[in-house]
Amino acid sequence: MNRKCIEILAEFVNKALKISSKPELDCLKNEYTEKLSNRETIPEFNMLSEGIFSLCSTLVLERQNRADSDQLTELSLEEHLELEQVDRLINNNSFQYHYQPIISTADGSVFSYEALMRPAGLPMLSPYHILKYAALTGRLNDIEKATFMNVLSVVDNNRDFFHDRLVFINSIPNIELDPDEIEKVDMLLARNSDRVIVEMTEQAVPDEEKLQLIKERYNRLNVRIAIDDYGTGYSNIKNLLDYMPNFVKIDRSLLSNIHNSSKKRHFVRDIVEFCHDNGIMALAEGVETSEELRAVILLNVDLIQGFYTAKPSPIPIDTIDEDVRQEILRCRSELIYGTSSKQYVAAADERIPLDMLVRDGYSSVLIGRDLNDEARVTVTGSLITDSAIKIQIDRGFKGTLVLEQVKLCSVDRADCIELGADSDLTLELSGENYLYGRGISVPESTTLTVTGEGSLRIELNETDYYGIGADNLSRHGKITFSHNSMLEIIANGERGVAIGSGKGGDIVVNSGKYFISLIGKDAVGFGSLDGFTKLDIFNCDLETKLSGAMAVSLGSLNGSCEVTLIRSSYRCRMSGPRSVGIGCCGNGNAAAAIDYANVDLDINGSALCAVGSFDGDSKILISRASVVINGAGSRALAFGSEEGDSEVSLIHADVEINIDTDYNAYTFCGDPVFDGGRIIAKVNGNHVDL
Repeated sequence: MNRKCIEILAEFVNKALKISSKPELDCLKNEYTEKLSNRETIPEFNMLSEGIFSLCSTLVLERQNRADSDQLTELSLEEHLELEQVDRLINNNSFQYHYQPIISTADGSVFSYEALMRPAGLPMLSPYHILKYAALTGRLNDIEKATFMNVLSVVDNNRDFFHDRLVFINSIPNIELDPDEIEKVDMLLARNSDRVIVEMTEQAVPDEEKLQLIKERYNRLNVRIAIDDYGTGYSNIKNLLDYMPNFVKIDRSLLSNIHNSSKKRHFVRDIVEFCHDNGIMALAEGVETSEELRAVILLNVDLIQGFYTAKPSPIPIDTIDEDVRQEILRCRSELIYGTSSKQYVAAADERIPLDMLVRDGYSSVLIGRDLNDEARVTVTGSLITDSAIKIQIDRGFKGTLVLEQVKLCSVDRADCIELGADSDLTLELSGENYLYGRGISVPESTTLTVTGEGSLRIELNETDYYGIGADNLSRHGKITFSHNSMLEIIANGERGVAIGSGKGGDIVVNSGKYFISLIGKDAVGFGSLDGFTKLDIFNCDLETKLSGAMAVSLGSLNGSCEVTLIRSSYRCRMSGPRSVGIGCCGNGNAAAAIDYANVDLDINGSALCAVGSFDGDSKILISRASVVINGAGSRALAFGSEEGDSEVSLIHADVEINIDTDYNAYTFCGDPVFDGGRIIAKVNGNHVDL
């Protein structure tokens, strides 16, 4: 055998003999497995090393059990009483939960909540005490089960309780539930995957096999995960890469007094940059002072949790203190525009030239502060001048913003126009207007109505993008288009929506012309990535060009949708492995009603569906409309759902279908209803009898 390999194995044994906990041994095994993997070994040596690893695991487990037993005998009388209280607490499932808001640094709104365990009627027992005694008595699996079932039951039965926001649920990844318990938990997780985040809380790494099973489980359930206490204990870049979570919670120990520590700021900045480079949201946990708040926002964290922004409460709050929210907005502005940033506060009926703002050193315009309802503010510009000016609509503002020949450029991931919560804005377009980098944010509690005779072009350059709406983890407010000119949105990014959001909302199109061009992995023209979308389109001229691994022109990528298209002209060109013209790309349910419209769909891809849903149910009504479908792909479907139930009705419709495929083609799924009209269907150039 290789002498160096024997030395490495002996070194492992010497270190393992000094270890008293399995998590520590797992880390050591990972380290020495990697060392041995870099060397050539014979099968006999591999068998020897596996046997030694197994023997050390057994010895450490016995040592840990013995230590736990010794700890129980050494408990004081007071500690024995606390242990008995914890046992009764677990036996009776007497847990309550307080919900601490997690705040978005973009606008100071409540992004989500963390469910924090509290013992009912035993205020002297902290979560630390509960976990301590549960670990000593081998009952952490009971805590894990209670946490999941209790919180998920609230989410499942009363979504309004959390104001339609996400909920973080704590989990100990090394704890295994019984198969029947896992089945119950997974059923609830799958049903509420759009509302929950599983937060890994233990400061120990599961072994490679268990970690892979954890990742596969949550991927299968479409559940996002967060890593807690990052920057302490076992946390390192390797483990972050192993988990590849959706959220990273930076530990309080790195944030305490961070404004006075350049080393902490440097470390946290590296963490945030790593997160953003890999599509992960960075959350600063345990923020307790104004100084800490400003420091972490200037380091560009996405989310904040702590007593300074909001304390836990049994009833989730909808908004935080307005003074704190304004402080967050000021810090955010400082991040984007620098310490010398100035904000111009608009007056009612004022005309504000952008060149004046640039000349005088302003970086943003605030519209709505102390203005009466129905106030009207006009921002004017020049098409030859790029203005790095952010327009911010204040919380609760109800009025009109006029854009007149405006050219705005996003700076450091800030939206060009940002609507505050509970606002109701009419955006009136005059002349030609351009937004570059990012577009217009429309939080869930707001409404946006676009009017005017002018045009608007939005060019997006973010990895995760949206043109008009909200980010990939949020719902957007009601968006209504009633303008009479062209709206263009161009994007080349990883994942996003031109008009809409990640979780959906209502969109109404009453008039206008639209051109949408998207290139990327996951792309949606009008609608949502993962939620329910209601889309009503009337009296407009609409054209979309999409190219992506998964793409939907009108509808929802992974959620459900209702799409109405009336008295409109709609042209769609799509290419990619999995493409849908109108409907859903996953197992969501699609409802589509097309009346007095001209529809021209040209879709090429490995799998394509013109109108309907790949795997969910479809309900399609086409009346008094002209529909042309040209498609080419291995799996091709014109109308309906291949896997789900299909209801397709064509009433006095003129329909032409041309599909080229070398594998599987369906012109209609289910039993379509025809009443008048003309229907021609061809597959590979051959007529198909319907």
